[in-house]
Amino acid sequence: MTEMQTTDGRVPRTADATFPDGRYGRRREAERRRPAVTAALTIVVVLAGLVAAWRLSELYGQNEVSERLLGFDDSVAGQVTVEFEVYKPAGEGATCAVRSRDMAGAEIGYAEVEIPADDATHVVMSYPLAVEGVPNTGEVLRCWQTD
Repeated sequence: MTEMQTTDGRVPRTADATFPDGRYGRRREAERRRPAVTAALTIVVVLAGLVAAWRLSELYGQNEVSERLLGFDDSVAGQVTVEFEVYKPAGEGATCAVRSRDMAGAEIGYAEVEIPADDATHVVMSYPLAVEGVPNTGEVLRCWQTD
């Protein structure tokens, strides 16, 4: 016998085993790695992500104007009085979107309320919003700085 056997009858594997040609298909060559291409693509993807994050933070990020709903009164037919407070930079104006909805959730009144530019940074507003229907809510959607 030309093969070596262990005491339990197994034949040990050798590292220099060769397989018959054509029996197991064509052997693939090792692919060349291109670290420069991988690094360049990684940098492009990271930069695109940073640009997208910066742009979205400009559009939807922290606003210098903030609002808070204090309450609403729907006791007068045909209108809802919405009371809210606005924090804004001194000397700057703001605009706030105010709306009212009915029990089904349909918008029945909408207005954009102008807050004049003055030295105050905190303004409390009471706005009578005209509605078409029976109101269920009075809301301040958002406020933004006026140019």
